[in-house]
Amino acid sequence: MNPQREFKLGSVFGSLALPVALAVTVAGAAPVLAFDAQKHFRGQTMRLIVDFKPGGGTDTQARYFARYWAKFIPGNPRIRVSNLFPNPSGRNFVWKSKPDGLTLDFVASASTGREFVDPNAKYETAKFVQIGTHAKRDVVLLGRGTLPYNSLLESRGSKVPILLAEPATAATDLDGKLLAVAMLSYWFDAPLKIAPVARSGTADSLLMLERGDITGYIAGSQWYALPKMRPGWFKSGYLKPLADLGHPGTPAVANSEIKMPLPNVYTWLNAEQKKIWEGIILPGIIYGKGIIGPPGLPADITKVLRGAYEKATKDPKFKAGLEKIQGQPVVFIHGAKMQEMLTDATVSFKNALPMIDGLRQEIFARFFK
Repeated sequence: MNPQREFKLGSVFGSLALPVALAVTVAGAAPVLAFDAQKHFRGQTMRLIVDFKPGGGTDTQARYFARYWAKFIPGNPRIRVSNLFPNPSGRNFVWKSKPDGLTLDFVASASTGREFVDPNAKYETAKFVQIGTHAKRDVVLLGRGTLPYNSLLESRGSKVPILLAEPATAATDLDGKLLAVAMLSYWFDAPLKIAPVARSGTADSLLMLERGDITGYIAGSQWYALPKMRPGWFKSGYLKPLADLGHPGTPAVANSEIKMPLPNVYTWLNAEQKKIWEGIILPGIIYGKGIIGPPGLPADITKVLRGAYEKATKDPKFKAGLEKIQGQPVVFIHGAKMQEMLTDATVSFKNALPMIDGLRQEIFARFFK
């Protein structure tokens, strides 16, 4: 008699055949063991690779993680920092490293699509495994309180210019933050003027603001540092935000004097402008300091490391020490979300590449006086 025929007919033999077969299969199969994170990391030495020389901000934060992160990782491995420079030597090294969770890259930014513009980048950025980040990349256009408008959007048609001074003498010198402000000013018909200068560090810019030589300043981490460097400037209205150019996928964070009073500039854009913004500006501001791993990092190891990162950044003591070092609040983004953001941004950046040079030329001709 055909056993398959019996099963189809619903005979008693057919109804018993399936569970019996399954029992034999299960009994004969090799047992699937759960990943033992304690065993994997115990007694091991983990390396955090840094693309910069010792002593800088990224290196200092990496060494903080090297000292305190291990207690959040099962097995409490030793953690060492290795400096491989010039950038991107570290990423190149991690790209080829064994995907065992013991060699990770402590990065200064996402560096979206760098392999498309830098022949020294021997990797595909979006294929690195994102572990976590604790710092957002803030970009804020600030203006003196004397300006007769309270946002870049409101400045449309005004005769009172926003005066910036930037170390750019050619279109190729336009970095992401300057290009972002200029693009918005172009779209909104804002009265922006940019004077090329030999140098423009924070101290130089603050002095020029105090003398009235300029009326605007593009801040990054200075959004958090200025209340200490120039107490009362924000609270009194001496300086005011004109545009929040941070990533719309991460929350605006208050400094010690004021909250961000403006919506993200992304909400001001039409559909066509958003597409350009997503391809040219957002890829450069996905996140700040963070940790990534080599491609092919197993899911079990990735889950453990992401969980350890999240626990550390939410631990009050670890968080307080990290905020003191970096001079800004901890803003945690889970590695899974980072992976999604970076994958999308890489596609947008690659599609936008053909238009960047032309846009820089147009911006430079219009705003640099």
